[in-house]
Amino acid sequence: MGRMKVLLIKPMEHPQVVDIENSLKEFYRILDCDCITATYPWEERAALVTDDNGLFTEKSFSRYIPELEQPIKGNFFICGLGEEDFAELPQDLIRKFRERFWVPEAFVSMFGQMAVIQMDDGTKPE
Repeated sequence: MGRMKVLLIKPMEHPQVVDIENSLKEFYRILDCDCITATYPWEERAALVTDDNGLFTEKSFSRYIPELEQPIKGNFFICGLGEEDFAELPQDLIRKFRERFWVPEAFVSMFGQMAVIQMDDGTKPE
């Protein structure tokens, strides 16, 4: 089975590197769901793994993904891609995506439009 480091991103929190078991059961656990979906919005060999039904739940919005033109609700993680399955996210991509998703985002509805507000607390990833 093996373990792997992934970048876990939760609503209103900074991204964190977590060491998880490379298994569906574990993915369901950290995303708090029973069906996942993986998308590949970036050039890098990285997968964006989310709760497949996230947008239809009461979970909080987490981040907006411009490449997918949609927000993500609840927890999600970014992992690397192996030959046939998910793999550990390489250190350089951990750094890159930690920086990119560092600032939590709040979502508010204004005049029927969704607005994304950066909740910057002034900190930077070390």
